[in-house]
Amino acid sequence: MKMNSIIIAFTATAIFFVGCDDLKFGNSFLDKPLGTDNTIDTVFSNRKYAEQALAEAYHSLPDYLPQDGRLGWSTLETLTDLGDNVKDGSSGGYYTGQVTSSSGTGLPIRLTPGGDESAYTGPIYGIRKAWIFIENIDRVIDMTIEEKNIRKAEAKMIIAYHYAQMLRYYGGMPWIGHAYKPDDDFLFERMSVAETVDKILQLTGEAAQVLPWNTSAADAGRMTAAAALGLNARVLLFVASPLFNSAQPFLSGEASSAHYTWYGDYQVSRWQAALDAGLNFLRENNKNGNFYHLVNTGNPREDFVSGYFNRHTGETLISSHRWALCTSEKAIQQIKFGISNPTGNYADMFEWRDGAPFDWNNPIHKANPFFDQDGKPTRDIRMYETLMVNGDKFQGRPLEGYTGGREGWNSIAPNFQKNAYNGYGMRKFQRDLASERNGKPYQCPLLRMPELYLSIAEAMNELGKAAVKDEFGRDAYDYVNLVRNRAGMPSLDQSIVVGQEHLREAILHERAIEFGFEEVRFFDINRWKRYDLLNVNYHRLETTKTVSGEFTYEFKPLSRSRTWIERWEDKYYLVPLPQAEINKKYGLVQNPGW
Repeated sequence: MKMNSIIIAFTATAIFFVGCDDLKFGNSFLDKPLGTDNTIDTVFSNRKYAEQALAEAYHSLPDYLPQDGRLGWSTLETLTDLGDNVKDGSSGGYYTGQVTSSSGTGLPIRLTPGGDESAYTGPIYGIRKAWIFIENIDRVIDMTIEEKNIRKAEAKMIIAYHYAQMLRYYGGMPWIGHAYKPDDDFLFERMSVAETVDKILQLTGEAAQVLPWNTSAADAGRMTAAAALGLNARVLLFVASPLFNSAQPFLSGEASSAHYTWYGDYQVSRWQAALDAGLNFLRENNKNGNFYHLVNTGNPREDFVSGYFNRHTGETLISSHRWALCTSEKAIQQIKFGISNPTGNYADMFEWRDGAPFDWNNPIHKANPFFDQDGKPTRDIRMYETLMVNGDKFQGRPLEGYTGGREGWNSIAPNFQKNAYNGYGMRKFQRDLASERNGKPYQCPLLRMPELYLSIAEAMNELGKAAVKDEFGRDAYDYVNLVRNRAGMPSLDQSIVVGQEHLREAILHERAIEFGFEEVRFFDINRWKRYDLLNVNYHRLETTKTVSGEFTYEFKPLSRSRTWIERWEDKYYLVPLPQAEINKKYGLVQNPGW
């Protein structure tokens, strides 16, 4: 069968689109218009064009911040209990219950480019670009063998990352093992979950043997051996979780029978493999001077921000650099229109500074829900850099999140104020929308050190080893506390969190708090099959400023119904493959329920 599908939609030409100038990582990474057409012979005739060809593959890495050109999508949290979408389009298909395998829109991942290709490209695009690079880089005459091998390893990591993403969204996917040509004939069947994991680990293993552990600041964003081992830990934790690692499939069907959507059984050894991957990362990091670490200077608020916002701090393992510099017009264009609002439910998850759950029924909490009489924060400091909170510092003044305030909401508010329609706005990555972000080097962190620590804690807990000290002298509580303590939050221990189930919930909660708007909660809910976390009463907080300058608070239901939750089917734990591709009958099998 001729390859006429979405999988090879970009194989009809051997042309690369590259700029004419040499490409550097760092501030100018990928921030170039793509214009001049060059053949394979031209591209791989010298180092300059070859590096730009690799940059095209890097360009395919996802950027999860809502922006023009990214298929109109909002942050992934809008499909969880953490976020809300008040705008039509993007995730609106879920909200109206109209997402289908044939709709072509409204899904949080797309296999191939859509919209403005300079803003977002799909995994198949990136995989093909990477294979073309791997297969042709040896033709370059002004690079050493060592340099070529390092760049090949970077390309393998790009392929591995895309397969890890597709695994989390779809389950097992077909293996693309080289840059196919238009006249190739083949059947393109999906791999099982086990086969997909093996392929990812093979790629990361090969890359880790060649890549340096870390890069210079000028090359921040390139794949490293640390990225390879970190990705292993993420993948193995995901597939050890109940969605894939269970005695029964989450939903029966042809794809489940073929083990495309689960392993086919439960094995505790998969949790051990996840733990081993995390510990292996720490061993190698220790050998390399513990280059990767949490930013922790003793200033919790700024340290938390630096961990996700700043480049080359030692906290980010994998990142994408869609733009060279932060600008409101590019990276966060769509937030102001209300497509990534926090829910009141998410805001209420941020604990009191002493670690107690926040409770509006507690008169002390309700009297000072955000700041005490001296203006000091009363909640987990991460709240104030994740959400826009009424009364917080903003652009050199108090943030006005009340009805009619400059960041608040009323019926005649401009579009920008839809960002705070639920009483809170998305602040993460936006910061103050001023000089502290605009014009600064841009990065979208795809994997950070806190995820490694919390993944190790989770695996230890599922293995019944939560209180057992490991080779680094830490137990599961210690790993959680590394993340909590950096934010100035008190430690957890066995007297506070008792038993495996309670610690599991504490870890999932910590991940939600630490990684708001970083595409973590969606996958946590799905891999644990936690529909119960979605099936809640969603609310917003309406804040009113009285004549005397005091604030009153009223809870109101969210304005848009969540039809996919009201009509829940377990099929939503994975997204559908495009039905148009299934109909071409080259081997794809649809996910169960779709």
